[in-house]
Amino acid sequence: MSWIRRRARDAEPPPERLPDLEFLALVKASLERYAPGVTEGTELKGNSLSSPHGWAIGVMPPVHGGPHHYDLVALPDTSLQPDVPCFMDCVVAIAGDAPKAADTWVQTAGACMLELLDRRQHFADHAGPDDERGVPGWHCIASGAVGLGVDAEENRRLQNSLVDANVLHHIADTFTADLESPFFNGIKVFYGGQPGKMQAEIRVNGERHEAASAALAAMDLPEPHAFTMVRAYALLLPMPEDGTGPLYPPARLDLTHTRACGCGNQPT
Repeated sequence: MSWIRRRARDAEPPPERLPDLEFLALVKASLERYAPGVTEGTELKGNSLSSPHGWAIGVMPPVHGGPHHYDLVALPDTSLQPDVPCFMDCVVAIAGDAPKAADTWVQTAGACMLELLDRRQHFADHAGPDDERGVPGWHCIASGAVGLGVDAEENRRLQNSLVDANVLHHIADTFTADLESPFFNGIKVFYGGQPGKMQAEIRVNGERHEAASAALAAMDLPEPHAFTMVRAYALLLPMPEDGTGPLYPPARLDLTHTRACGCGNQPT
């Protein structure tokens, strides 16, 4: 059974929700700001943003979470057929701020996709299975933590707390047995809410993982003084038995020569 879950596109978007391509246009713009040149030649069509270099991002049908909730699926290498490996994540446009939601995805899950293809620690961090910030048995590509809240100081405080807590390393034994993909597994870490009403959630390959979420809640992270949410994302890649290194997809990013670099050596 393929670990990729396919859904029929039979749901109409709620009236307050941006059409898929409009939201993906925001994602495209954010990706270009984050990694100049990466969107050259990309095409917005249907419900996807596709690159001639093999990666794609799609919007899944709106089935839960309200009108400002967007479920995204990233396909780092569409050449891997017939079941193209992917990872999933969701973002919410708080107060209807869709550009901020797009930025949040790019800075977390999107950064992991870019790093999976670039592999030079330009977009996210790498940790081996024996590293102090690693996940035993897996190679970890991890984004930074992004804060979303009404107070910038509280955002920074909770961002730093989430990073310092080294969450995935400490709760690894609650979820690693459930990692299914032979390519890469997407892990979302979320902590936030109102003072006294905080939520802690770990999602593994798009699904809430109850044991890992409970373990995160038990880590006793600090509560904010005002509404604040922080989130991070990681990709966990299996390690070969011979210990030679993680199994990366064949596709690679090449941002050395693009129109953005201005060197005049970009391909035509």
